[in-house]
Amino acid sequence: MCRLLAHVSPAPATTKDVIGDSAAAEWQRLGRLHADGWGTAWLAGQEIRRYRDPARGVDSPDLAGALGDTPSRARLTHLRLATEGMANRVSNTHPFRVDDIALAHNGSISPFAQLRAKVSDEELARVGGNTDTAAVFALILRRVDAGEPLFDAVTSTVVELRREFPRSALNLLVLSPEELIAVHANEGAPIPHKEFEASGLGPDLPADHVDHYYRLSWRRSEDGAIAVTSSGLTGDGWHEMAPETAVRVDLATLQVERRELGARAAVAA
Repeated sequence: MCRLLAHVSPAPATTKDVIGDSAAAEWQRLGRLHADGWGTAWLAGQEIRRYRDPARGVDSPDLAGALGDTPSRARLTHLRLATEGMANRVSNTHPFRVDDIALAHNGSISPFAQLRAKVSDEELARVGGNTDTAAVFALILRRVDAGEPLFDAVTSTVVELRREFPRSALNLLVLSPEELIAVHANEGAPIPHKEFEASGLGPDLPADHVDHYYRLSWRRSEDGAIAVTSSGLTGDGWHEMAPETAVRVDLATLQVERRELGARAAVAA
């Protein structure tokens, strides 16, 4: 269970440029609950670079710098609240990256043993880590290696897993040099109220967490820049992403394609 944030823009910009100073600061403050590490991946030229830190991000100057100091045409950032039993170490910290594809996940899939049985040791070792997210990424990469376009590979994998694990939460951000993909798939997933209570935050619990923990929202700026975020940010301009959908943003054109995960029907936006 984690927090997600991403932006794409027509020219290099920081995430803070796209969503505003106060929103960037408030998103970093979500690390007071999601305190099991943070990471970021961004487009640098035609390469995807990545940085991960298993320490909490709420007071990290490096996370503040990632959000506000290094312009890029596309960036995703992740705050981790580790699933029970999944160790807090660098190899389990999001985003995962293989070649020039990076993936970050908000949610969980259980039973893990059932999911783990779907991937080989070699496939998991390629991704690194031993989490449910690493197994999901391995399944996506299997389809990519077989020749499927990345958006097809992501959505087909999510549809397959949601059928087999109907109480799973599969909010994903996937970044490549060509596209940003956001997946909102979590209907029926339990909200982690025990983790909220254990945090001791009480009235300082981030906005929307009790009722809408798995919500994804998006906004488009006047210059065409697009941002996507998990619940926890408030303010004008944010729109809820429809449940059980995925979107693909073409980094070259900023054109958006939306796909219903049930019917797999694509429409241009």
